[in-house]
This record gives sequence, structure tokens and C-alpha cells, in this order.
Amino acid sequence: MNRPIVQPLRVALIIAGNDLRRRLRDRSALLLGIVTPLVMAGLIGMAFGGPGFSATIGVVDEDGSDLSTSITASLFDASDPDLAIEPIDDLATARQMLDDDDLDAVLVIPEGFGSSVPELADGTPPLPLGVLEDAEKPISGGIAESIANGIGARIAASALGVMTAVGSSPGVDAQELAAIVAASQAIDAPLSLELENAGEKYSPVAYFGASMGILFLFFTVGAGARSLILERKEGTLARVRAAPIGAGSIVLGKSIGVFLLGVASLATIWGVTSLVFGARWGDPLAVMSVIVATVLAVSGISTLVTGLGRTDSQADGITSIIAFGFALVAGSFQPPGSLPGVFDTLSRLTPNGWALQAMGDIAAADAGVLDILPALGVLCTIALVTTTIGVRGLRRKIVA
Repeated sequence: MNRPIVQPLRVALIIAGNDLRRRLRDRSALLLGIVTPLVMAGLIGMAFGGPGFSATIGVVDEDGSDLSTSITASLFDASDPDLAIEPIDDLATARQMLDDDDLDAVLVIPEGFGSSVPELADGTPPLPLGVLEDAEKPISGGIAESIANGIGARIAASALGVMTAVGSSPGVDAQELAAIVAASQAIDAPLSLELENAGEKYSPVAYFGASMGILFLFFTVGAGARSLILERKEGTLARVRAAPIGAGSIVLGKSIGVFLLGVASLATIWGVTSLVFGARWGDPLAVMSVIVATVLAVSGISTLVTGLGRTDSQADGITSIIAFGFALVAGSFQPPGSLPGVFDTLSRLTPNGWALQAMGDIAAADAGVLDILPALGVLCTIALVTTTIGVRGLRRKIVA
């Protein structure tokens, strides 16, 4: 006579509830899933956050012409707290201040710059403005280069307009045209310098809250998935199998418990960083969609590792390698947007990279669910493939 079969879903929910109670009772889930990620996010966020980006750019006028004086005066007038322009007496002093971190970059107006402008009339380009950069401050160097290019483009455009308007007039020779071009540059037209953020500023605490939460999600979720190996070693799994419970119900119950624990972990980090640190994550529906997709992807990878691992210690070791490897490649320990080109490409091979990119789009560019569908699709695909392979391994362990 066959034993009665207990409803699979009811059994799975009982197993999931039992797993959750055990994890919360020993506080491992709270420590790995919430406390540690929040502490690390706060510390790293404060280290990289600060009051926002600012730069001090020195200007060395080696020319001393009316044109260079007009340019430097306009730059000084356009200076603000976030982009300060500081006059420097000579190039040697500027180099020393750059080495001492008193300046972030230096703009150099070379000797002969003013006298080279009239030569635009005969097609000779003016002397280029020089830029001294600190290799450790590429953003500040880029701003200085942008200012230099902007000044050069402005002078060239002004000269072209004058030559177009006057050059075709009868009776104007080359010397007169050059004099008119030079005079046109002496007009004091103030420059405008302004730093703007694209959309709302992406809070460092929000970024590192998400990145650290995903990193420790591998350990939180992985511990739940690997409990099967431990229970089989201790004999608990054999006692469960003695009841009329199928292997599918056990795997489903473990999966539900792991999924709920992972979602609760990331959602708690989201709530705490928003309420305590004032971090802006963006559209709640989009954020929740990324959280769910990320938990599914990480759960799938943990299931795969557990299904293929022979022992719990082997599975722990593989999980640690994968978790920190993915975190390093995806830039979890660096400010957003600071990854070198090759790592930016490699990050797309990890769930961390797709999740953090989606979170950044939501917070900084006001992206919605439709805007992040490609990232959600990749995360769900990772979850589907890894879970399918991993579940087969888990079923073999349960049946054995």
C-alpha cells in the first residue's frame, strides 16, 4: 500500500518557514545579509562620497597680452566653489603646487599667444593653450583640457565670423584684415564655467549599499542552499525523506526560503540607507524589480555551486571565490563610473555588473522598469540557466 502523498506546495512552505526560523535564530542572516553590508556601505560611501566633486585649476599667463589678460580675467570671474580658478605667477610655481596637491590641474597661456591670433587671417592657427595634469586626477585634467579647447574654439569662431563679414569687402588688404581680427578678440566677453550633474546625484551610500548587499548576498543565499549538504551529512535529510515528501518539495522549500531571505536582505538595506542616510535609489518599482531579479540570479548561482560541490566546505570555498571575483570585476569597491574600459566590459559577465548598472540608471537617470528591461532580462536568464543545472545536482544529492 502506497504512503499518502503530502501536498508538495504545503510541504515546501513548511520547509521554507523552518529554514528561515533557523537562520534568524542564529543571527547569521542578520549579520551577513544586513549588518555587515550596511557598515561597509557606510564606510566606503563616506570615503568616496564627501561633499561632491570640486577642482582647483591654476592659470599661468606667460603671454601678458591684452587677449591673454582678458581670458584670465574672464576665467577668474567665472570661478565658483566647485570649480575654482587660481592665478599662478609662473610655470615653476604651478608645477610645484601641482606636485603638492594644492592644484588639480594647470592651464598655461603660452608666450606669443596674443600675437598669433591675427595670423588666423592667413590661415595660420594660433598657439595652443597648454595643460598640466595630475595622473591621479584625470577628471580635473579633462576639465582643464575642455576649457582650453573651448577658448581655442571660441577664438577661431570669432575670427572666422570677422573674416567672413569683412574679408569680402573691397579695399580691405591682408594687414587690415589681420588688425580687425586681432581687435575683435580684445572685446571683453566673459566666459561661463559651470559643473552640472546628469539628473539627480547618485548617492555613494546607495551605490555601495547595493554593491555590498549583492556581495554578501552570495554568502547569505549560499548558506541556505548549502544547508542541504550539511543536513545530508548530519542525517537530517534522511529523516525528512523517510516521510512522504518528494525531492521536488524539499528543493522548492529551500529555494523559497533562500529567495525570501535574499529579497528581505536587499530591501532592508534599501530602506535603511534611504531613511538613515537620505540616499536616493529612484523609482521604487524599478528598484524592487532589480532586487528580485538579482536575488534570483545569485540564488541560481548558489544553487549551481551547491549542486556541483561535493562537500559544504568545497561549496563555501567556490562561493567565496565567485563572490569576491564578481565584486572586483564589477567595481563593487570603486565609485560608480570609475572602472577601466576592460573591466567595464568584463562586468557585463557578472550579475553584479548588470544589477549595479541598472541601479545607477534608476537613481541617476530616473530610469523606469521599461528602461532597464535588458538588465532584468540578463539577470533572469542567468537565474534560469544556473538554477536548471543546479537543481539537477541537488535532486541527485537528495535522492542519494
